[in-house]
Amino acid sequence: MKITGQPTPTSQLNGLLQTQQAQSEKLASAKRINSAADDAAGLQLANRLTSSVNAATQGQRNLYDGIGLAQVYEQSLQNISTDLAGLSELAVAAGNGAYSDADRAALQEQANSYLSNIDNTLQNSSFGGKPLFGNGAITFNAGQSNVALQVADVSTALNAQSLFDIDLESSSGAQAAASTLAGVAEYVVGLQAQAGASINSFAAQARSLSNQQINEAAGRSRIEDLDYAKAISQKTSADILTQSSTSVTMQARMQQQQALTLLS
Repeated sequence: MKITGQPTPTSQLNGLLQTQQAQSEKLASAKRINSAADDAAGLQLANRLTSSVNAATQGQRNLYDGIGLAQVYEQSLQNISTDLAGLSELAVAAGNGAYSDADRAALQEQANSYLSNIDNTLQNSSFGGKPLFGNGAITFNAGQSNVALQVADVSTALNAQSLFDIDLESSSGAQAAASTLAGVAEYVVGLQAQAGASINSFAAQARSLSNQQINEAAGRSRIEDLDYAKAISQKTSADILTQSSTSVTMQARMQQQQALTLLS
């Protein structure tokens, strides 16, 4: 005689165990989406947001480097302006009729010292080993756009204005030097204004990227992060169902075995 017992809810138990395992994985990773099987569309969107957040983060780093470089460039121009102010003072002093030729020669020596300082600034100013004075633009990638700092070949410009040829050893030379220095000072101040505007532009772009990064990171979190309270509640429910199903399965097997034992 063939005895067939009642089927045990094995498939139901396996389903509960799989659900329990998936919920444990989510709790361990703190992510609602751990694979495309969890939410294919959500995973794609979260990945795109991650890429954008990473780009914004690197863009901010680039812009802060740009701010640092522009600040060094502007400070170098300020050093030149300070030396030009000293030269202007000497040019005015050279127009003093009470000075002898020896006095004016001494003034020229002081002027040469200022000119040497200016030349040294132009030749050695750099940021991370990159020279700062040269015609063109230094570009920084901000993620979705480029921001540029315009720099000038100041050495060529000052030579063209004959700054390094000023002569304070005569009254006529002192007058010519005063005129030259006024034009050079105006030129350098204009470059400083441009550098300051670039620093403000870089800072504004960095703030914009920071806001973008925060908002996109928050959006990604809402898509892929786990709601712990809900997940724990679901896992507790699944644990109870699994334990109950296991108990029922075991009881059914015991009753089947007892029946077979009695019949045999």
